[in-house]
Amino acid sequence: VSLYDHFDAFRSELGYVPQDDIMHRELTVFEALDYAGRLRMPADTSAHERAKRVNEVLGELDLLQQRDLPIHKLSGGQRKRVSIGIELLTKPRLFFLDEATSGLDPGTESELMQLLRTLTSNPREGRTIVLVTHATKNVSLCDLVIFLTRGGYLAFFGTSEEALIYFEQYW
Repeated sequence: VSLYDHFDAFRSELGYVPQDDIMHRELTVFEALDYAGRLRMPADTSAHERAKRVNEVLGELDLLQQRDLPIHKLSGGQRKRVSIGIELLTKPRLFFLDEATSGLDPGTESELMQLLRTLTSNPREGRTIVLVTHATKNVSLCDLVIFLTRGGYLAFFGTSEEALIYFEQYW
């Protein structure tokens, strides 16, 4: 099925988090998610239903304690989780993240990768996450990995364990 021909049917099924966070830094975490919910959730969603979903997402991303903090006071990892939360409001089944761990310290990177793993672990959600990254330390958390060479050519596709065996011949 062509995505371009049926974009409206797929709109709520897709989520995308760009490398750079795109949100109003003066808003609180709750306000940013609520505002995004007003724009992205169905028009007949009540304020109560929207607030309930925002709080569910805050819980899922371990951001309930930061709920009333302005975005500019958050750490880089917390801001990235807010960006992810904006997309999670509509419960996308296919979720793309571009360099989600870029600029994060190693500990925060590991936490974020573990969070992404957790987001895919509930089979009832049916969520698939596609992550573009140059940081390979935590790829063992991924079900499948793809390595591309210069020019975007496929070098490897398989599990992280298979990748270690495959690339061992080049070391």
